[in-house]
Amino acid sequence: MNIPIINGKQYPLWSQFVDRKAEYIGKVLQDFGDPMDRAIAGSDAGLTTEITDITLTPNGKESAAFSVIGKDFTCAFDVQYGGVSEGASGWVTFAGYGGHAWRIQSN
Repeated sequence: MNIPIINGKQYPLWSQFVDRKAEYIGKVLQDFGDPMDRAIAGSDAGLTTEITDITLTPNGKESAAFSVIGKDFTCAFDVQYGGVSEGASGWVTFAGYGGHAWRIQSN
């Protein structure tokens, strides 16, 4: 696995998604938004798009941003404030700042 150095640090968890992005490109990115978005929508259905890229880039001088880029929208977070959370089988679910939830299809 290629683990790049970003702002003097390595991020093996996030780098594995970038390293394996070919497995995810063409699959589904589903954005559930934050709790306010879900309350306004009155649903947990979320928006969906096709994954076109996965990146890990510098974010400021001391951190990195993990992004899953889709045809219609992108979901991302600073790695200091986001993480992998429990979710449905066949998906990798992420939790970001302020309760933002999104997932990518893994099978």
